Amino acid sequence: MKRSGGEAGRPMGHYSIAMLEKAVARNKTDNDELQLVLAELGYRKTSRAMELKDLTLRLIDKNRRARIASIGPLFRNFD
Repeated sequence: MKRSGGEAGRPMGHYSIAMLEKAVARNKTDNDELQLVLAELGYRKTSRAMELKDLTLRLIDKNRRARIASIGPLFRNFD
């Protein structure tokens, strides 16, 4: 059975790897956009795509940690 995801299934499916690299560079601190790129990279198997996937995962983690650190002081001395 053939399934057609269309644009909703892979909104970045038509992007070249160079376009995905630029999207990551433009959105280094936007985890929502990075998650979209990461989802597309799940379909890509080249070494260049794997390297970009690794970078994207590291950026997402870095952003997550920065967000946690920024709200951490709100909970100090909360007694």
